[in-house]
Amino acid sequence: MLRCARRYGRCPSASHYRGPHRMQEQAQERRLVTVLFADFAGFTQLADQMDPEELQVLVSGIFEDLAEEAVANDGTIEKFIGDAIFVVFGAPVAHEDDPQRALRTALGMQRAFADHATRVMKERGIELGLRAGIHTGMVVAGSVRSVAEYGVMGDTVNTAQRIQAAAGPGEIYVSQASFRLTNREFAFREVGPIEIKGKEKPILVYALTGERSDGRPVIDVAAPLVGRWMELSRLDLAYQSCRLGHTEVVLVAGEPGIGKSRLLSEFTGLATASEEGTKTEGPRVMRWTFSRVNQRSYAGFIEPLLVELGVDIAAADAQTKLGERLGALGFANPLMTVPILAQFLHLPGAPEPASESEEWKRSMFLSVYDVIAAMARARPLLYILEDLHFADAASLDLLWFLASRASRVPILILLAQRIGPGAPEPRPSRTNFTQLVLEPLSDEEAARIVEATFDWIPDELRDRIVARAGGNPFFIEESLRSLVESGAIARDEAGEWRLRDRPSVLEVPATLHAVVAARIDRLPPTA
Repeated sequence: MLRCARRYGRCPSASHYRGPHRMQEQAQERRLVTVLFADFAGFTQLADQMDPEELQVLVSGIFEDLAEEAVANDGTIEKFIGDAIFVVFGAPVAHEDDPQRALRTALGMQRAFADHATRVMKERGIELGLRAGIHTGMVVAGSVRSVAEYGVMGDTVNTAQRIQAAAGPGEIYVSQASFRLTNREFAFREVGPIEIKGKEKPILVYALTGERSDGRPVIDVAAPLVGRWMELSRLDLAYQSCRLGHTEVVLVAGEPGIGKSRLLSEFTGLATASEEGTKTEGPRVMRWTFSRVNQRSYAGFIEPLLVELGVDIAAADAQTKLGERLGALGFANPLMTVPILAQFLHLPGAPEPASESEEWKRSMFLSVYDVIAAMARARPLLYILEDLHFADAASLDLLWFLASRASRVPILILLAQRIGPGAPEPRPSRTNFTQLVLEPLSDEEAARIVEATFDWIPDELRDRIVARAGGNPFFIEESLRSLVESGAIARDEAGEWRLRDRPSVLEVPATLHAVVAARIDRLPPTA
């Protein structure tokens, strides 16, 4: 498999990208993957007109740009085939969002290819186009072709290649399996059923048109929060301490899907609702969820501060607005703080720091602390940082600086992170610190989620869902959502959920395959 992208003076080949998987025989295993095929339209005409060496240089540059898009999204380049590139997401290392990564890669490839196509049209008068096909399904992964070479094999690969062949230049065709996993984040138009070789029936495909700016609503199964009253009570104790002027840090840890974000959302709703109807103003809430991709340094603080301060980063008067907001927060001389904070927030006109020395870094941290502390003194502050295991190192440094600096300021810092490899270790501070580890729900609690979500469900089906979920609320909700999407459960005329079809087999949704596979792949080799 091809695992890295570098610049070469000739068309890249598999040997340039081979990683450690080539060094030893890989055991075969079944894996859920998303496969991306892309090839050039117009390549034959171009080859007829160009000198072979010139053609090689041109194609090399195109392939390198396409490969970089794949690697940037943690895709694994399986091979180059003539004028085509074959990329796998989910093997040998799985991520929970592999289908989304594949679609982002395809969109990025189209943008990168467009630059080359424009130049070729201008210089040669030949129209080039990139067409791509994407499909999600099971494959056999490992030493499928030779003992020294990792690869994937199966009908999923063939289907992706044939979907790509049906696409027109500039188009990205996506199978229904991939569409179902990504339509919340991406926009599509329906192409309709297409005939492909090797399939008895036509398959439904969609044309990818772009990534949504706002996620599409998911099917609402309205599963209640169950079995977390003890954790809610401990969060409330920390909040009451915060209201009395103390700084508290609470870290909520647990396995993927165990309910960390749900617990924090439920608590935040209770904390803000408790002040309604009283003369006491409710807490200020600042929240950020870290991401594994496209994340800048200090992301966990820059974005929430911009929102809370009401500063438009694109506005020419952003620094003036910042000074006004600092004055409203009680800063005696806001003009002293604006230059440093403007650099931190990357506001227009802010000069680059003369040096990123420890002294400058400390002055920046102190300025950020002063702003957050001023906000908290005006109203108790809930500062929520989720998916801390994806946090950049700079945000972690600033987080623990704030936690150690603040002790008599009404701030409740709520953190959520996964347990296991890659999770950052808490750093000691003067602040009160609590760690809550969420355990799986009991079978009784899991059954209550199913029963509270649907008006009626057979005991046998409920028990199968509970047994398969292993006490994981996300697994339960995704299993229920899968039943809804398949049509086995639907709302009747009165809007009540009803079982329409008894599924003979309770399939594991692809979202759960991804979570489990990603969790396994994060384990150390000795696990």
